[in-house]
Amino acid sequence: MNAFDTLLAQTLSSPDLLSETVGNEERQAYDTEHPVTLPVRRAALPAISDRAVELIVTFEVTSEAVYNRLYVHPVWPQGQSGCTIGVGYDLGYVDAQRMTSDWNAAQLAAADVALLARVCGLKGTAAQQALANVKSVNVPFAAANTVFRQVTLQRTIAQTIAALPKADQLKPDCLGALVSLVYNRGASFAAAGDRYTEMRAIAADVANGNLADIPAQFRAMKRLWQNQPNMQGLVRRRELEALLFEQGLSS
Repeated sequence: MNAFDTLLAQTLSSPDLLSETVGNEERQAYDTEHPVTLPVRRAALPAISDRAVELIVTFEVTSEAVYNRLYVHPVWPQGQSGCTIGVGYDLGYVDAQRMTSDWNAAQLAAADVALLARVCGLKGTAAQQALANVKSVNVPFAAANTVFRQVTLQRTIAQTIAALPKADQLKPDCLGALVSLVYNRGASFAAAGDRYTEMRAIAADVANGNLADIPAQFRAMKRLWQNQPNMQGLVRRRELEALLFEQGLSS
């Protein structure tokens, strides 16, 4: 078992660590200001590795068993999140039309889709107060997995490549590590300020072909959460992304 697989297995057996993983508010805020449109031909998008998919799912819902125990009904992840369903699908950051299109395709009950539409766009306290109105909705893992793989993940891959045009040439593990990062922080590779120093460095590395430096940037990014006890899940996620990228480079 390689270093990535070992650390991911340890992470899966550490519920306290995963419970310290905050929502994807940074990505949500970025997506609101920089909406991305899926390409007409999804086949044009390169695939990411199964390990990368497992990494993202681990930090969103842990596993199918945990999903069925904790996430089969809408939740509110606190902060500025909206009511959230499936694999990190935040209703606070989508409109009713997009949500309906995404979840009708997954064959979620029409009555449930109509109910969920009422909380689209609600964030923070408003979403917290509205949660009781949709708590009865049941989102089976099969439906959640369908929307994650066919919609959310594809949208995130498209967003990653739009921000990093040469990323489509990367190995599936390397691309997957970047997609995991974007899933969590948004494609904020051109954002200004000290908080995004490593994001800008990754963009430059991809553009210049300096791929060996990217794992170091993942690890340097840990500084943002290192001293915050309730965010150690993000520190672990960055390390796993670094290991996954290194694995892609060596394959």
